[in-house]
Amino acid sequence: MFDLFGNLVFRAVLRPDATSLAVLTAVAEAPKGRVLAVHGFTGAKEDFLFLLPELAANGWTSSAVDLRGVHQSTSSGPYDLDTLASDVAAVARDLGAPVHLVAHSFGGLVAQRAVVAAPEAFASLTLMCTGPAGFLASADLIPVTIDRVTMFADELEGHTLEQAWDAKTAYENVDMHPAMASFLRERFVAGSHEAAVQNTYDVLHAPDALDAVAASGVPVAVMYGERDGTWSQVTQNDMAVRLGTIPVVIPDSTHLPMLENVYATAEALDRFFVGDPSERALGHSDANRT
Repeated sequence: MFDLFGNLVFRAVLRPDATSLAVLTAVAEAPKGRVLAVHGFTGAKEDFLFLLPELAANGWTSSAVDLRGVHQSTSSGPYDLDTLASDVAAVARDLGAPVHLVAHSFGGLVAQRAVVAAPEAFASLTLMCTGPAGFLASADLIPVTIDRVTMFADELEGHTLEQAWDAKTAYENVDMHPAMASFLRERFVAGSHEAAVQNTYDVLHAPDALDAVAASGVPVAVMYGERDGTWSQVTQNDMAVRLGTIPVVIPDSTHLPMLENVYATAEALDRFFVGDPSERALGHSDANRT
């Protein structure tokens, strides 16, 4: 119904266990470096469909990956956070490490572990609309999120991906264009049921890994939409304090700033990528005014 890929280059990165990881890339004409984006819970690489070309226009050859068991990435498992993190590090090396890692929501939990396990593969880490641990660590601050994710976890038990997705979308009752609704359903049900169950468990229960991230030496930015409430902004601000930085607040956006305010997100990322590590925390305050 519409071309979701445009001029993006598609390729697969193969892992030793026969997992195939689907990657989309926007190539910069004179690249200043490389970016790898990791999607969130029930998301996929297309969540960065508009951000990748914008970053490429700013000089960054930019890629997004489907985590194993999601959409076009095929795998027989396992799907735990450490394995997903190993995949992300492998893709970074395949693309030409070190890369700037941009991780959204659940992807932030994966990316933190990737940075801890292989800090040499990453030039920086941007934690976008995510937290230091699973949702249950801040359950009292995000009751709507907890309600929706636990409902989805219950639906996944004993039901197909199609049945669980339909129950989820009916429960959340979000108004969107029929073509987009159809695409989101199709890409989710193309994945692995086992992966969906594991991802749901981990997005709720993942332990805090932030101290190890801070000790890795990889520069880290914290970024979220000004109306994001999926992960509490209190939690995200506390995370920034622990990392010794100031959060980047993207205006006119909620939990998906890379879709809702592409230009401001790309500009904030560009400023972070080009800044010296010692200057990055100061630079964040400028991004807040984008």
